[in-house]
Amino acid sequence: MTRTVTCRRRFGRRLGWIAAGVVLFALAAGGGFAGRAEGAAKDRVYMDLYSPSARRIRLAIPELRPQEGPRSPMGLRIAEIIESDLQRSGLFFIRDRKGYLENPLKSGIRKNEQRFKEWLNVVKVEGLIKGGYRISGNTIEVEMYLYDTARGAQELGKRYRYPRSNWRLLAHRFANSVLERFTGQKGIFHTQIAFVARRSLKHRGEIYIMDWDGAQLRRVTRNGQGNNAPAWSPDGKWLAYSSFKTMVPGVFILPTNGGREFRVSSRRAQAIGGGFSPDSRYFAYSQLTGRNYELYRYDMFSRVRKRLTRNFGIDVSPSFSPDGRKIVFSSGRRGSPQIYVMNVNGSGIRRISQRGTYNTEPEWSPRGDRIAFTGRVTDGSSIDIVTVNPDGSDLRRLTGGQRRNESPTWSPDGRNIAFSSDRSGQKYVYVMTSAGTQLKRLQLGQEPSWSPSLP
Repeated sequence: MTRTVTCRRRFGRRLGWIAAGVVLFALAAGGGFAGRAEGAAKDRVYMDLYSPSARRIRLAIPELRPQEGPRSPMGLRIAEIIESDLQRSGLFFIRDRKGYLENPLKSGIRKNEQRFKEWLNVVKVEGLIKGGYRISGNTIEVEMYLYDTARGAQELGKRYRYPRSNWRLLAHRFANSVLERFTGQKGIFHTQIAFVARRSLKHRGEIYIMDWDGAQLRRVTRNGQGNNAPAWSPDGKWLAYSSFKTMVPGVFILPTNGGREFRVSSRRAQAIGGGFSPDSRYFAYSQLTGRNYELYRYDMFSRVRKRLTRNFGIDVSPSFSPDGRKIVFSSGRRGSPQIYVMNVNGSGIRRISQRGTYNTEPEWSPRGDRIAFTGRVTDGSSIDIVTVNPDGSDLRRLTGGQRRNESPTWSPDGRNIAFSSDRSGQKYVYVMTSAGTQLKRLQLGQEPSWSPSLP
């Protein structure tokens, strides 16, 4: 039994437990960055997120100033989180604070208190982020501004009131606002990644969740029986996972609001996880049928299962296209595991992986333009993260020569990919851009799944 289910990791393949902060109000922002975001919203010209020739915008982010009371380390920590988020987006260059010309604990944060010409001509930044905070008991109030130094204009203003323990959340949310101001698209800094970790010899694998930057680690499952293949629903209401906790291993759906979980696979057949449709109505997974794994689709409304594939090869790791019309999956129907695409009803099956003898764990990009998968596409022994167009053309190898790189999962904006790798000797979750740059190691674990953008 164990051998049958775990072959999926060799061969194939969101929660609202966040204390809510409240944005009190957004201050009116005038104008825009010259040449990038001028005029009213309808006339605004945004940066192209996906242009390889886009120049990074230079920003300064001083430590936040206490508006009353003594200095708290939280002022610098909030600035550092905003800096890290924006830097890792690949769209911004943050100037070193050692080169700033003022003491952030004494300078003002309002527009009429800024020396814009010095920031522009001496420090040489186009954007300036200033903020102040008040701490009262277990509450923190933060006031944040984004300024255009060339025009001396306020581009963004926000005030937040949060439980003090949620200071990281307000930093991520302001960074999202900055990114959206420049690009017109929501940021991913307030997202989470679910993954599998074995943090003691007693555990065969538990599901954990962390913020997109690896912080705020929390454990989801506690059965100690072996859990894997987490998958978020696009609406953020469900987290699916596979588990050995029952006599017959199966696939379970856990409501993220703390409700009671339920099983989607048959209680009489082994099953392993997959992914949700874009509207979160359907969940596709793989179930043992006879002596072979076949793909099934579960209707979250009617609770009806429908079989999608019928062949003599193992079919696993289904992932829906963003329009909900196609499913990409891995199959051994011709011997070695390869990547196939079919219509959502199981018809029109065609192979799209043309190189290598081991290609599995596909996932469709939220933008619909690329499919990422785990593959051995060279003559070497390394297993890599690879992307292709949906028709199989333009194969790009994003990792190389670093042992086993597996289980790619896209960020909600399609700009980043999380995956697991044993390049350091142990399996860790990593994040990189969709071009294979800005690599960052997060937490010890594997099989990551990226959440949708959270409210």
